[in-house]
Amino acid sequence: AEQGFEVISINLDQDKDSINTFLASYPAHFKILLDPKGEVAADYGLVGMPSSYLIDKRGILRKTHTGFFSKNKPQYEQEIISLLSE
Repeated sequence: AEQGFEVISINLDQDKDSINTFLASYPAHFKILLDPKGEVAADYGLVGMPSSYLIDKRGILRKTHTGFFSKNKPQYEQEIISLLSE
């Protein structure tokens, strides 16, 4: 956070009970915004879940990832480090 990195999750579920049940099992230590109408998903052209978007300090979308693959974790980390160094 002190370097300017922030994680924000956008949850598309419409049922708040299922969200709370999930978070009870998998606590999140970042902001979770609710988008039950899928407006943000539509704005970003969401094609799969989970999706990740790296937005630079100027608000420009720089990288997108659909899905999460453990083998790509070093690549994801390097992309974040690169953006933080700009």
